[in-house]
Amino acid sequence: MSHQDHMTPPGSMLLERYAPTGDGGRWVALVAAGAALGAGALVVPALLPPDDAFNFLAVLVAMIAGVYLGFALTDGRVRAALTEELGIVFFAVVATMALSTREPLWLAGGLFGHAAWDAIHHRRGLDTAMPRWYVPFCIGFDVVVALYVVIRF
Repeated sequence: MSHQDHMTPPGSMLLERYAPTGDGGRWVALVAAGAALGAGALVVPALLPPDDAFNFLAVLVAMIAGVYLGFALTDGRVRAALTEELGIVFFAVVATMALSTREPLWLAGGLFGHAAWDAIHHRRGLDTAMPRWYVPFCIGFDVVVALYVVIRF
């Protein structure tokens, strides 16, 4: 059993259990599940005035990078933690730029950029141990929220 398999929390087994078999089908199902959660999360900014919605989404950009730090700390390796801390700093800077300039491109770029950060973790391009379902799930979430930013702002 790999370190990555050992880290899979019991609740996440539902995502893997009900996804179609085969890596490609599983990926599509997990991206779709992340996109559905992203769409559901958009209820909050959709109900807010534009400035408040923009602020909410900028904070979200900074927060989502923190999930990888949680995986890195669970992983236990210093290199993994340092790599993910760099990611947090980068996305915090992007969120700060979005807030200070009020420029939607920073916000959408941060979300699309986080989807790219997710993709780099696929097939362990960055070697932080995490549940296998998380990368495609987060890509789906990030892309849906980024598209919302492009459309609304």
